[in-house]
Amino acid sequence: MRHSILTPIPELEEAALLLNAAADAIIAGRTHVAAMLIKQADIPEIMVYAKRAVGPLSVDVHRVLRRPKCLPKAERDPSRMPSQREQRRIFARDGWRCRFCGTKVICKLARSLITRAFAIESNWTSVEFQRHAALYALASSLDHVIPHGRGGRNEYENYVTSCYCCQFGRGEWTIQEAELEDPRLRAPVVDRWDGLARLVT
Repeated sequence: MRHSILTPIPELEEAALLLNAAADAIIAGRTHVAAMLIKQADIPEIMVYAKRAVGPLSVDVHRVLRRPKCLPKAERDPSRMPSQREQRRIFARDGWRCRFCGTKVICKLARSLITRAFAIESNWTSVEFQRHAALYALASSLDHVIPHGRGGRNEYENYVTSCYCCQFGRGEWTIQEAELEDPRLRAPVVDRWDGLARLVT
């Protein structure tokens, strides 16, 4: 069993620290410093990593080459996602880290603020794999441990924080099918990392 579909690369941590410093610079009004740090966080190796996770299926990454059959929508839990308040509570519980790979993730509202205020440096285009690598790969997401499309409930205990790569790399496969260890068996790492949420609070 493995923790995540891909072992995180060191550049993910490097980019998270650069974006963290950029957030501090934004708050301090040092926009020129923030712009430089945001640009530096756009590390090409991260997009290569992301493409392996969410791109074409491969046995060594995904373990399975056929998408699973999901339940008809009428048979799924009717509520899809928790409220914004509940989502923030789950992200805080998990220390704003992916419970699968352990990578630091970024609050989507903070990412929106950055991409609007630093349009050139964030390079947030409509083309998926031409976006700012770190802002793309480190996006915070709520994942159903038992996939919603496979009968998973929309309950607090079935949600874990996930990075974009782990959530959309696994898709609707169960953790057993993807040969993943249940992330809830490992305690979350909670420290001063806030997912840059301080930018929007």
